[in-house]
Amino acid sequence: MLFGDWGTSRLYVLGLALFYSAGASLYHVIAMCVLMTAVAWAYTIVCRCFQDGGGVYSAARAVNQRVAVIGAMLLFASYVITAAISAVSAFRYLGASVEWAPRLAILSILLIGAINFVGPKHAGRFATIIAAATLVVTVILGAFCIPHLSTGLQNVSFQPRAAGTEWARFVHIILALSGVEAIANMTGVMVKPVGTTSKKAIWPVLGEVVLFNLLFAVAILAIPELPLSQPLADVSGELTEKQAEYRDTILSVLAREFGYQWFAYVASFVFAMLLLSAVNTAVAGMISVQYVMAQDNEMPPAFLRLNAFGVPWISLVAACAVCCVVLLIAGEVDKLGHLYAIGVVGAIAVNLISTYFNKEVDIKKRERIGIIVLAVFLVAVELTIVVTQWAADLFVVIVLLGGYLLRLGMRKAPEVQKHLPKVAESVGKLFEPPPVPESSDSLSMTGIKSFDPGLGKILVATRGNPELIEFAAEEAAARKSNLIVLMVRDLKLAYGPPTADAYRPEEDPEAFAVFAHATKIAREMKIPYMPIYSVARSTSEMILDYAGTYAADYVIMGVTRRGALFRALRGDVIAEVATHLPSETKLLIHA
Repeated sequence: MLFGDWGTSRLYVLGLALFYSAGASLYHVIAMCVLMTAVAWAYTIVCRCFQDGGGVYSAARAVNQRVAVIGAMLLFASYVITAAISAVSAFRYLGASVEWAPRLAILSILLIGAINFVGPKHAGRFATIIAAATLVVTVILGAFCIPHLSTGLQNVSFQPRAAGTEWARFVHIILALSGVEAIANMTGVMVKPVGTTSKKAIWPVLGEVVLFNLLFAVAILAIPELPLSQPLADVSGELTEKQAEYRDTILSVLAREFGYQWFAYVASFVFAMLLLSAVNTAVAGMISVQYVMAQDNEMPPAFLRLNAFGVPWISLVAACAVCCVVLLIAGEVDKLGHLYAIGVVGAIAVNLISTYFNKEVDIKKRERIGIIVLAVFLVAVELTIVVTQWAADLFVVIVLLGGYLLRLGMRKAPEVQKHLPKVAESVGKLFEPPPVPESSDSLSMTGIKSFDPGLGKILVATRGNPELIEFAAEEAAARKSNLIVLMVRDLKLAYGPPTADAYRPEEDPEAFAVFAHATKIAREMKIPYMPIYSVARSTSEMILDYAGTYAADYVIMGVTRRGALFRALRGDVIAEVATHLPSETKLLIHA
C-alpha cells in the first residue's frame, strides 16, 4: 500500500518539479525527499504508540473528537485527489491525450468502484505483483540513466527568484504522503511487535523512493533539447503536446530517450497499472474513513449499510461520485496537484499535533520535540496553500462543509422529517439510526442451559437459515452436545473496525432474527447454547477460528441458495473451511 502511494508519486511529482522549477527542480526534489524522510520517522512513532490504528482519526480522537472529524475529512479529501490524479496519470502513460485522460479516468474509477462493490478479494495480490514488476522496471530504467548522470548534474541551474516564489513552487510538489496514513491505520492487523513491523513497512519503501527519485531527478536534466531556461509553468498559453508530455509522463520520456522505444512502452504500461492500483487503494481508504466516522455517529448511519458482499455500498458510491465530480472540474495533472497537498498535509499535521499533546502515549522527550517541529513546518505549508491556492481552499471547504452538513442532517433528521414531503421522506430515512428491535428479551438466556465445556460441541455457521439452526439443534440434542450458533457479518474494509465491542446483534436486524430463533429452539429443546456474533473481513477465517477455539466436534454449514455468479464473486466459504478445518473436527453440510 505504501509503495503504491509513495512509489507512484515519482510518476507525476518529478514532472511537476520540472514544470515549476526547470533546471532547479533537483533542489526541490531533494527538499521533498528530506520531508518524506521526516514524515516517515514521525509515523514510525505514531504506529508504535497507536497499535489498534494510528491514522489521523484514531490519533486525534484520543485528544478531541471535533479535531478528529476535521482530520478525517482532510484525509478523505487527500484520498479523493490521490484517486483522481493517479487515474489521470495512468491514462497519460498509456498514451491518452490531455483532453481524453480525465474522461477515461472517470470510466476507470467507475469500473474500480464496480469491482469494489463485490469486495476487492484479490486486490492485494494484484498490487503486490504490480509493485514487484514496477521495481524491476525501475531498476532497469535506473541502470539506463546512470551513464547520463554527469550531464544532468552539469545542467543543474538555479536562477535566483524571490524566496516566497521558491517556497510556493516547493509546496506545489509536496504530494503523495497519504500512503503513510494508510500504513498507520493498518497497525491493528500488523504482526506484533507493531513498532518493528511498521518500521519494516516504512523504511525500505522510503529508501527505494528517495534513491530513485534523486537518480531520476538528475537524469531528467540530461534529456536532450529539454527546456531548462524557463519553467513551463511560466509559459503563457496552452502547453504543446511535447511540453505536456514532460509534465505528465516524464519517466516514459526517460525510458525512450535513454533506453529503447519498446522498453518505454513496457515501462509505461507497468507504471499505468501501478497508478490504477493506487486508485483502488485510495477508493478503499475513502470507504474506510466514512465507515469509521459513521460508527462514531459522525456520519449518517446509511454509510454503515453493507451489501451482500460485506461492502459499505453507500460509502463506495459517495467515494466514486466525488472523484468523478473533481475530474470533471479539474482534470489535468497540475490542476489536481494544486488540490492535493492541502488535504494530506493537513491530515498529517493534525495527526502529529494530536500525538504531541497526547500525554497517555509513551514518547521520549526528543521524539516529542521532533514531532512538534515537523508539525509546525507542515502547518506553515498548509497556510501557504491556503493563501496561494484559492482552488484548494474551495475544494477543502466543500469537503468539510459537505461532511458537516451530513453530520447536522443526521442529528436534526428526527425533528424535521415529519415536515418533509413524501419524496424527501425516503431520503430522510438514510439519516435515521438503524432499526433496533423493540425488545431484546428474545435474546435473553434465561431458562437456557449454560455452556458445558465437558460436553461435545456442535458449531453451526449461518446467515439466517432457520432450517439449518433447527437441524443443528436436533444434532446437539441427539449427541448431548453444546450448540454454538455463529453468525459472521462480512465487512470488507481497507482498515477497521476500530473497536471490537462496537457491534451488537441487537442493532443488526438479520442477526437479531437468527439469534432470537436459535434462543427459542435451545430453550425448547433444553440444550446448552452459546451465541456468537462476529464482524470480520473473512467469514471462513472466523469459522475456523471459533471452531478451533472451542474444539468443535462438528461444524455445520448450509449450501447457499444464491446463484453460481454470487458464489464466484463472494468466494466459496464451504470449500475454504473444508480445506483448513482440523482433522478432528467433522464438517456437515446441510442442503
